[in-house]
Amino acid sequence: MSMQYEQLFEKIRPAIDSKMGEFKHYQYDAITAEELWRFCIEKKWRRKNIEQLHLYEIISTIFSVSPSDIVSFNQVEFLQSNDWFTDLNTEELKMLLGPVKT
Repeated sequence: MSMQYEQLFEKIRPAIDSKMGEFKHYQYDAITAEELWRFCIEKKWRRKNIEQLHLYEIISTIFSVSPSDIVSFNQVEFLQSNDWFTDLNTEELKMLLGPVKT
């Protein structure tokens, strides 16, 4: 996390803690404050200059995030980052991707 994001993270920490309390209330204990923050940075604000956002816009975004938003984002990130065929040898790949013989 860059210094700019770290400073902003600390500045709005009460809003993040409040949202984390909501997640815990609904038993989404596995989601961390850092995951919430990363989701906002990488998904919600990825095409925006965070320096131009008003504080109320940043906090509003945080309060609008649902647990399913973060879970879906993490799943997509996981699926995009993995190379599904690294453990397969050439013969196994041919069996998987080759035509089915009947």
